[in-house]
Amino acid sequence: MMMKNNYVEIGKVVNTFGIKGELKIVSESDFVDYRYAVGKTIFLKMRSVLKEVKVSSFRIHKGNILITIDNILDINEVEKFIGATVLADKNDMPPLEDGEFYIDDVVGLDAYDEDGVKLGVVSDVIIIPYNDLIEVELLDGKKELIPYVDEYVLDILEDRIIIKLLEVDHD
Repeated sequence: MMMKNNYVEIGKVVNTFGIKGELKIVSESDFVDYRYAVGKTIFLKMRSVLKEVKVSSFRIHKGNILITIDNILDINEVEKFIGATVLADKNDMPPLEDGEFYIDDVVGLDAYDEDGVKLGVVSDVIIIPYNDLIEVELLDGKKELIPYVDEYVLDILEDRIIIKLLEVDHD
């Protein structure tokens, strides 16, 4: 997710769907049901113009998000939004379960091992289907990928992450 001042990028309008004004969106959010819920305010950014709209309907069809906005039910009135970036207010964040974190809260944390030795800094979180990876830039400048699982990510605190580096066999 990319921050744009006070906004979080949550998707892109890739097309219209049908003739009743539905917009087809490719989501960049893990919180689809929350972000596109009926009644939610979202923002459509076309070039430098930002338009605030309300979601009037939401459904998923063949893996795509389909919404209508501001009760507009005419394809001709929404075609101009094709290509728009979909944004949400960055202060409107869905609640997290225990043990869940926003990527922006993890990137930049100092990484320590279980003995309290500083290893480096979290430089990225890579989202992949089976389990995410945390990229740590080590103090020597090398980068290490750590599976985002309890076996390797031991704890995440406000100012640091405690990790176990992968055992590498150098035979």
